[in-house]
Amino acid sequence: MISCFARRQVKALSVLVCRLVVRGDTLNLERLYRLVGSGKRKKRCSNIQNVTPRVETYARPLIPLLLALMAGIVVGLWLPGLSSLLVAAAIVFLIFLLILLKKLRVYLLPLFLFFTIGYWSLQSWTSPRLPANHVSHFVDGRPWHIIGTVDGHPERFPDRTRLVLKAESLAREGVFYKVSGAVRATIREPVAGLRSGDRVACLARLKEIRNFNNPDGFDYRRYLAFRGIYASASVSRESFVIRLHPGKTYRLGHAIDRSRQAVSSLIDKATPEDPGEARGVIKALLIGDRSEVSREIRDVFNRIGTAHLLAISGLHIGIVATLAFLGFRFVLARSQRVLLAAWPAKGAALLSLFPVLFYGFLAGMSPATQRAVIMVMVFLMALLFERERDTINTLTLAALVILIISPTALFEISFQLSFTAVFAILYMLKHLPFVVELRGGPPTVYKRPALFLFVSAAAILGTFPITLYYFNQTSLIGILTNCFMVPVIGFLVVPAGLLAVLFLPISATIALWIMKGATVILEGGMGLAIFFSKWPFAAVKTVTPTLIEIGLYYALLWCLFNWRQTRRARPLLIGLAIVALADVGYWVSERYGRRELRMTVIDVGQGSSALMELPGGPCVLVDGGGFYDNRFDLGARVVGPFLWKRKIATVEILVLSHPDSDHLNGLLFIARHFNVKEVWMNQEHADTEPYRDFLQIISEKNIRMVGLEDLVKSRLINGVRFQVLYPPLDFLERKAGDGWRTKNNNSLVLKASFRNISFILPGDIETEAEKELTSLACTTIKSNVLLVPHHGGQNSSTHEFLKCVGPDIAVISSGWKNIFGFPHQKTLKRYQAQGCQIFRTDRHGAITITTDGTNISVKPFLYSDT
Repeated sequence: MISCFARRQVKALSVLVCRLVVRGDTLNLERLYRLVGSGKRKKRCSNIQNVTPRVETYARPLIPLLLALMAGIVVGLWLPGLSSLLVAAAIVFLIFLLILLKKLRVYLLPLFLFFTIGYWSLQSWTSPRLPANHVSHFVDGRPWHIIGTVDGHPERFPDRTRLVLKAESLAREGVFYKVSGAVRATIREPVAGLRSGDRVACLARLKEIRNFNNPDGFDYRRYLAFRGIYASASVSRESFVIRLHPGKTYRLGHAIDRSRQAVSSLIDKATPEDPGEARGVIKALLIGDRSEVSREIRDVFNRIGTAHLLAISGLHIGIVATLAFLGFRFVLARSQRVLLAAWPAKGAALLSLFPVLFYGFLAGMSPATQRAVIMVMVFLMALLFERERDTINTLTLAALVILIISPTALFEISFQLSFTAVFAILYMLKHLPFVVELRGGPPTVYKRPALFLFVSAAAILGTFPITLYYFNQTSLIGILTNCFMVPVIGFLVVPAGLLAVLFLPISATIALWIMKGATVILEGGMGLAIFFSKWPFAAVKTVTPTLIEIGLYYALLWCLFNWRQTRRARPLLIGLAIVALADVGYWVSERYGRRELRMTVIDVGQGSSALMELPGGPCVLVDGGGFYDNRFDLGARVVGPFLWKRKIATVEILVLSHPDSDHLNGLLFIARHFNVKEVWMNQEHADTEPYRDFLQIISEKNIRMVGLEDLVKSRLINGVRFQVLYPPLDFLERKAGDGWRTKNNNSLVLKASFRNISFILPGDIETEAEKELTSLACTTIKSNVLLVPHHGGQNSSTHEFLKCVGPDIAVISSGWKNIFGFPHQKTLKRYQAQGCQIFRTDRHGAITITTDGTNISVKPFLYSDT
């Protein structure tokens, strides 16, 4: 039994911990340590020098709680599916171990609690228990009649509409199923009139959500799972979608939708002659609709380091809150009664909540906007409760609230960028002496611009490695351009636009003229942005930093900012230098010290792309994959990031086997953004826009084009011999008389030999081309590794061709359950009869083959038994 004394001790501890955690009451820390400290009473009653370090540690008690919660969420992502009993047993064991070691402190218990909360909160996404009637269990790639409710605002693009559908029922061939779960539906035509809550019926193909399975690639499946989506649907025509009846909307929701539509119409009237540039941007700024922002404008804002202005985030919400706060405080300060009650600032903070919420709802309350609204509201509440001085703790509380509500926000780019930028600004404002001097004393003409310039620099420095990690680009003029663009857009365009919205119910004419004024200001700002973006040094593409390198960067910044304040900075800096040198040494060895030939067949879906890393570092990229309309740029989304993550910024040789979209389109981005020295191609013309763009990029970048006449002779590069074996030099002249000489059959056939091992990459050649090739060079094409021609189609890989090549390893690059039926079963049987090891990108993901010239090792990204 527990004694009364022990019960009183536990009660006292509980009260102190609550005060410490909830109120940040550091005055009770000494009492806490006296109660929970171990050893003799003399040690428990130690002098203040022994207590001070502990007080510093928990001066902001919310910070360790936030770190514990984040750690639990991260562990929940890395080690999903652990049972509750196992996690609880591990925590109990750890506590018991600390008790035995006499190192347990009561302040560790909340950390264990928040770690556990973080882990368990993520399990509903990482290890979901879907019901038997969940829509994901009916995915088979075939058409279904689907009835469901539109969830959220549909995303509208010029050529398609995308929405989330809460499925209610499925039907096929007279059989009806009642289902549950959300589906991400894409209608391949623009659809007007659909809105959140509408009940619709459609004919769509249910598909499994697939990733491009490459090392360190973007996990699209997890991205949608965090949104509760485990299946996708493809609707080919608008006529296949029927609106059964409008959704039930509450008065507030209906009023918000009508307001957004009215604002959209107002913007359209204010920009009647605008083709969509200023119109799209102002819609993005006011109602969060970025569907009309062109790719060119996005690239302009990316190059000058102001892409964050196009997405409603903490900056926009914060500016609205700031302007509202200053306005309300000015008005309230005119009242003597309010002044005597010392309520101008508190009242202004309270009243500013309403403009913040109004702007958030008008912008559509997307997840990023919700997080921004929560963060700004927490800061306003801190002013109301007189906690505004500890801004770091307020920021921590905002992050805690958001992560408790939505743990998956931790992995969102917007969350990471917003909180890192704000933290960097607040931290540097307090720790840099010259900034403290700028903030103190009377304001001058130079102080405000200098302080604004510093805030811009602090945000860019704070988010620099995160920006490189996700976007592989940094703007060299971002500090300068933000000083122009943020005031123009944040303090002029957005407030003027919101003012027009406020006048819209009163006078449509006044609202229209105000909106026109905002548009004129925006057009001037966009002209300035376009001017800056044309500077040749405006932005540079970079390789992807690793998590270790990101940690080194932030640790280095901490050392620089605390060099004089603490002695720990100097030895830590020495340790960081050692780790940095080791990291540089590793990547130099990995890129330029290798003595093996490594070929990776990249998973690009239904297409082909293979990277060859030669001994000593040179790289050859054979094809780049691509979709027929290049709507999804595989070069920018898949191939480019794959190269950057391997620290590859230079591709010595691009090889285009033939100008079909599934081989060409991904190369456009590589040619434009990588240092490319040569392009090998058969120079067969294709009357397509991507091919013309490819030739234009080659011309603009002064890339040397190497045609068939120069590829007849073999080339030796760092011990690897390259031979182009096909097509014949005169294939273009013979094309008119030979109907079978199609683009596929005119593909470049490339052979790469390294000592005793050889690879052959034959493009998309088919039966007739294989027959001619074997008659011209049967003995020459013999190779150990074969990239299967034409993705394993039934009109390729003939018996004669396989007999001449005699491969030990066959790699098939094809899409998952593609409409062409690649690879064909008859083709697979021919390779099996040949005794080949067969690897497929649709089942194994990226396939890496490494050889030292004698031995071969194959490493698929995924392992499959089928």
